[in-house]
Formats: sequence, C-alpha cells, structure tokens
Amino acid sequence: MSLSAAWSGVPPRARPGRSLASRGSSAATGGRVAWRHPKAAAAASPRCRPSALEVVCARKPMRLSNNKKKAKQEAAKRGKGKTGGAGRDDDGSMSPQQRVDAANHSARRWLGQHFLIDHSVILDAVAAADVKRGDRILEIGPGTGNLTVELLRAGATIDAVEKDRSLADKLEEQFSNEDALTVHQADFLKWDVSGAFRDASPAGDSEGDSVADTRAEAADAADPRFVDSRAKVVANIPYNITTDILKTLLPMGDTFGNMVFMFQEEVARRLIKDEAGNSDYRPMSVRVHYYSTPYYIRPVTAACFDPPPNVESCLVGFRPRRPAEYLPLNGTERQFFAFVQACFAQKRKMLKNNLKAVCDEETIAAAYEALGKPEKTRAQELTMPEYVRLFNFVRDRGQARAEALAAGQNARACGPAGDDEESENSRKPTKKQRETSRKVQRATSRLLAQAVEGKGGAAAERQPSSRS
Repeated sequence: MSLSAAWSGVPPRARPGRSLASRGSSAATGGRVAWRHPKAAAAASPRCRPSALEVVCARKPMRLSNNKKKAKQEAAKRGKGKTGGAGRDDDGSMSPQQRVDAANHSARRWLGQHFLIDHSVILDAVAAADVKRGDRILEIGPGTGNLTVELLRAGATIDAVEKDRSLADKLEEQFSNEDALTVHQADFLKWDVSGAFRDASPAGDSEGDSVADTRAEAADAADPRFVDSRAKVVANIPYNITTDILKTLLPMGDTFGNMVFMFQEEVARRLIKDEAGNSDYRPMSVRVHYYSTPYYIRPVTAACFDPPPNVESCLVGFRPRRPAEYLPLNGTERQFFAFVQACFAQKRKMLKNNLKAVCDEETIAAAYEALGKPEKTRAQELTMPEYVRLFNFVRDRGQARAEALAAGQNARACGPAGDDEESENSRKPTKKQRETSRKVQRATSRLLAQAVEGKGGAAAERQPSSRS
C-alpha cells in the first residue's frame, strides 16, 4: 500500500483545523480528503488563494489465479458468441457451445466436469466407435448432451448414466420426446451395468456356448456375414475415475465390442504401449492388453472443452476380447493380477527380488531359464504374454511341490511302524525346507488377503465424478 499527497495552495501549517497526520490516518482506508474545495474557498474569500490537499491510498491490483483467468476469458468469449444465430450447426440446431450456455450450469470441478464443445471431436468419436442405426450405446457422463445428440442422429439406442442430478433432470427435459434415450441418474461405479446390458451379452440368451464360440471364430476369420451384436461405449469420462471404469468394463468382452473414451494424453500413451523395457509400463498396462486391444484415435487440445482442463487430452479406443480369446491361466484372473502387482511392488528393484515374496529362489531361477531372461531383468521388461507364462510356471511349480509334499505325508502315514532312529531323522525337513515352506505360506496368505481386500480397496479409491 502506498500513500501519496498532492498540495495546491498554502502549506498546511498556515491552515487552521485538523493536522495532516489525523487527516492522513482517516484516509488510510483508501479515501480522498480535501482541505477545502477550491471553488468554495474562492467564493468565500476572493483574496484567499484556492488550496486543496488530496491524500490517495493506492492498493496493488489483485493477482488472479490461472484458473480464474481462463474462466474469465472463456466467459468473455461466450458473451461475444451469444449474439444472433452464429455458431449454430448446418441444420440450424444449437451448437455444442450454445447447448452448454443454454444449460446455465456451472461446471463442478470435484466431479471432473469439462464439457466437450468441439464438434469435430464429437464426430470423430462417433465415427471411431462405428455407431450404426440400431446399435446399443452406453454413455457415461452425458453432461449437457453434446455427444448424445450425435449418437441419436446416428440412430443408436442410448443408456446415459449421469451422476449430477441437475444435469440429469435437464437431459430428461431436453430429450423428453426421444424414446431411444434412457437417462439414469446414478453413480456409474455403483450402477449395475451388467444387469442393464444383460440382453446385449450372448451369454444371456439361449444359444449356448457353442454358438458364442462360433461367433468368435467367424469374427476372427473376418467373415463378411458376421455381425457383431455387442453393445458399444462412447463417453467423455472424468479423468479421476478412468482406472475404475476400465477395470469394470474391460472384462465385459461378451457385452461390449468397442469402447471409445476421452483420456488424458499422458495416461493414454502409457496404456496403449506394449513395449518391453519402457519405464511407463505398469500393472494397468498388463491388464489392458490382457482384456483388449487398445488403439489411439486423435489428440484433443484443452480449448475443445468448457471449462478447459489443465492437461492435454486425446480420444482412445479399446476392442475388448471375448473370454474365449483370453490367454489361459493356471488360476483365477484375480490371482493373476495380484501376482503382477507383486512383481511391480518396487520398480527400481530387479524382478527376482520382488518375486522372493511370492516363491523361492529355486523357482525363480527355473522361471528365468524357462523365459530365457537374464537375472537382472526388471518388472517393466516383460510383456503381457510373458507375465502369463511366468504366472503359470510359478503356479505349476507350487502345485507340484504341494502334491509331492502331500504324497510324502501319506507315505509316512502308511509306512511300517518301528523304523529306526536314522530313518526318522531322514524324514525330518531341513532348515532350508522349513524356511521355504514358511515363505510359501506367507506369500499365499498375502495373495489371498489382496484378493479379499480388492473389493473394499477398489470401492475406497473411487471418487464420485461425472461430466461430458
């Protein structure tokens, strides 16, 4: 804060009344003080020279944050674009930006709401999903309905799940005459997607597994007569729940045949890569490539959203595999991904050090020899098929040991009584065998605990979000 004074006329010591200090303190709040108005002084006494003291309290301008600056700029742009019929589509309907403005809805950051306003991006998303008339579509977070309008124009039947109650009510009012749209006001992470799309899954009809296998074979052979009747997903999802959404939808290969999402650019690049040795390779990358075939569509800048996010985005697609196309596992899928997570427990360590929590050193050495990998291999240097082979090898080795141990116990229980002391000592496990047995038991209990806690942990990590 700065205090400045400007004098005109005689100095203050020649003027009667309050002192300069008292008047300056009264002006500290930012006001302006004058001893006497010059015109009033001239009218009162023609001989008296007009004088005035101006005390100005100046403050530094407030500094706006980057988010507030962007919001202010976008509000100014919207104000300029609201005049006349500019910005409308070719058929005279509202443009995406006008639809967002008409909703009169303030985007909620905690829900991750960034409304897509670029019409070309919307058309590319619909084209990438290959939406045709009669297709069943799942849209997560429709928001103001910009993507919904194009899906309806393509002739699709849509199930839109919107968590924001205000936006859900506006969507129902806006599309009240559309029988092909069903708006579900719910949190998608708690919504029963498998129940809502039960009729879209071949497992839900009476054709049986043989017909499903025949469909898969026809699809692999690129039979032109084959028509994929599975539903599709097209959505502009919040970035803070992308992992939870993928974990829910990717295993549903019998229900969904194609998925197109709006992702953060950095995350999408990391997920679609299946290159051994890449530092960005993570357990989620193994999961994505096990369940689907990801593909990159196009980049999307921050200016394509209202309000614009702080990161760059892109359109990315996934083609889920049917369960019959999964690589065979010697165990459950939950056990496999818990095993992969244990391998990535400490990325800077070598893989063999992470595997010590799961199996013994002899099994690790044999697994390296079976995979043809050196001892200094790290977790990010194995591809998804190699992780499947490693998991199956460790499981087979553990089951063989368990069977041998059980056979030895049965043989001892059925053996003749009266063995000498030397034979009894030979049947006692050595110290190394006891340590190995305890290590295997601890690893087994740890994997079971992870499998049990997976349900509660996934629910605890979920954050409520919805946007379009």
